[in-house]
Amino acid sequence: MAGTTAQEISKELDLDGLVHLENMFVEYGREDGLAAGVRNGVIEGRVMGCEKGFELSREVGYYAGCAQVWKTLAQLDKDRISEKTLKKITSLLELISSFPRQNQLDDDVIALLDRIRGKFKTVASTLQSSERFADAPKSKMFY
Repeated sequence: MAGTTAQEISKELDLDGLVHLENMFVEYGREDGLAAGVRNGVIEGRVMGCEKGFELSREVGYYAGCAQVWKTLAQLDKDRISEKTLKKITSLLELISSFPRQNQLDDDVIALLDRIRGKFKTVASTLQSSERFADAPKSKMFY
C-alpha cells in the first residue's frame, strides 16, 4: 500500500510538467522582452541621432556665420584684412560647404568637423579675434 501511495502522489505532482510550463513562460517572457527592447532601442536611437545631428549642425552653422561675416568685412575694407587671410577664410567656407547635410555612412563627419575647427581657430587667430563656439547648456528635456 505504501508503493501505491507513492505512485498516486507522483501522478498528482507531475513536477516535470510544471518545470516545463515554467520554462515555457520564461521563454515567452524573454521573447517579449527582446521585441520590446528592439522597439525601444530604435526610438531611443532616433532621438539620440536627432540631438547629436542638431548639435553638430549648430556648431558648423556658427563657424559658417563667422566666416561669412569675416569675408564680407574683407570685401568691404580691403586694407583691414589681407589677401592671404581672405584665402584662409575662403578655404574655411569651402570646408564648411563640404560638410554633409544628410546622414551618410561613408563620411567621416568627426574628422571633417575637427578640420573645420582647426581652420576656424587659425583664421580667428590671424584676425586676432576671440571668437569661439560656446556650447549651449544641455536641454532639460528627458525622453
